[in-house]
Amino acid sequence: MAAKRPKSTGGALPEEFEATMRELRSIVERLESEDGGLEAAVTHFERGVKLQQHAQKQLEAARLRIEELLPEGGLAELDADDDEEEQ
Repeated sequence: MAAKRPKSTGGALPEEFEATMRELRSIVERLESEDGGLEAAVTHFERGVKLQQHAQKQLEAARLRIEELLPEGGLAELDADDDEEEQ
């Protein structure tokens, strides 16, 4: 008899970046502390990968929105200013 797959850890992806990050942190905590077995860990890991990819898309969308608000080359200039402040 095959082992049952654990119930999926999610479904729809969160709309807000902060909610995505909260769920990712929760998954990391479960993976670090849970003794639910390999299949549960893999299921959590799969959800975590989806959330990470979703978070990247959310960040990229935010970056594009900011670029639209700045004059041409504005974001690059902001990055250069940050680099100068760190030195």
